[in-house]
Amino acid sequence: MSVPRWIRPTLAAIGVVIAGYLTLLHFDSSVPLYCSNTGVIDCAQVLTSAQSVVLGLPVALYGLVWFIVALWLLWGAGAVGGWKERAANIWTLIGAAVVVYLVYTELLVIGKICIWCTSVHIIVLAIFVLQTLAPPRPEPDAGAAPD
Repeated sequence: MSVPRWIRPTLAAIGVVIAGYLTLLHFDSSVPLYCSNTGVIDCAQVLTSAQSVVLGLPVALYGLVWFIVALWLLWGAGAVGGWKERAANIWTLIGAAVVVYLVYTELLVIGKICIWCTSVHIIVLAIFVLQTLAPPRPEPDAGAAPD
């Protein structure tokens, strides 16, 4: 199965939009939250919980930064063994590990699920899986500049 390389940066760009929206929600109370707030799906409770802020900054802002860096790393990641390819592998692994912690926090600590957060988690995990399973890029031409 070969997935086009442009899928990963496209997913990262979608992540930038969603994480940007969630970050904006944190800093601007006039922005409407389009999400259920009843039952187990309660974005407002997740996004305003004590766990939604780390070191004084919203978790969504960290997500926004993660997606911006991921987009940069995945956009034309270098040849086999190139530093950008290695960095993208490590960055997506870090993202996947953080998602596991965030899902644990939502389900077991807060006891609620944010559908926006879940969409971000799915995107991060998809990027990680696609990055991990991606076939190596071909070696650059002998006359090409290294990355």
